Amino acid sequence: MLFELYEDALRRRDEIIHTIKGNTDKIREAESVWNEYEPKYKESRLVGVDSSFNYKSYKGFYLYALAGVAVTSDDSYYTKPIVRLDLEKSKDNSNGISIRNLLLLRCIDIEYELIKDSKNNIEIDNILVDGSILARFYDRRFMRNRGKEMFRKYKSILRDDSRVIFVAKNSDSNTILRGNLADIYYFSRASTTSGYAYEHSYVDGEDITVAYVRLKPCTPVIKLELSGKKDDYEIKDIMDRLATESVSGYPYVLRLAHERCKISDEDMDRIEDIFDLSIEEGSREVLEE
Repeated sequence: MLFELYEDALRRRDEIIHTIKGNTDKIREAESVWNEYEPKYKESRLVGVDSSFNYKSYKGFYLYALAGVAVTSDDSYYTKPIVRLDLEKSKDNSNGISIRNLLLLRCIDIEYELIKDSKNNIEIDNILVDGSILARFYDRRFMRNRGKEMFRKYKSILRDDSRVIFVAKNSDSNTILRGNLADIYYFSRASTTSGYAYEHSYVDGEDITVAYVRLKPCTPVIKLELSGKKDDYEIKDIMDRLATESVSGYPYVLRLAHERCKISDEDMDRIEDIFDLSIEEGSREVLEE
């Protein structure tokens, strides 16, 4: 690392520490809107949906792999997994969008297919999707033609099926407390008790309830995004279902889904060997990395 970076870090140390830790007013405000609630045991049937991608970069092209799953709490597939593997030309990736964003869009499309296949079963209480739908709506990287078309599909899901819940481990939003840092930071520090805080949003013609919840004491706060305007009773009911099927405050089915769909670098190395691509020159070999 450049010496100048260390020098700048030392120079700005007090300023940055104050930005992070000097927010006692916002933490007190978070305490005032936090509703303590200890979830009750409630049996439910949950499906967790997640996807992932990975790729290897070569001179002139990419080799990529995508995977998406919908799993239940007994670690079985609820619908058939979706996998895709192909080459992408360096200059043929959808109007100049980066390869990472292109593959992320394709993962979002895979998740839509999995949600659509799962929601037709009336025995399912909730379909949990990893990540934030609002972050995707607001992210201008995805507001090209293909991205807009995809989010129209997601809007139809939110409108037609209230069982779909988006679950995010982190969030950049500060729309409740309007602090310098994200709301989830303040709620995480305001209390260690289980409970919730929420607001109603209106996004692109759709009512969405955003709730920050802690399912069990001393576990991380997570963010839920739910279709429609939910009230306290409905949020508590959802917390009951999720807490019963959670591990360390996070829905168990989403942990399983993450493990099932993860594509590691070692996986890509094996796929590379299958196609005899290990002898191809990589894009970073000029740097001897």
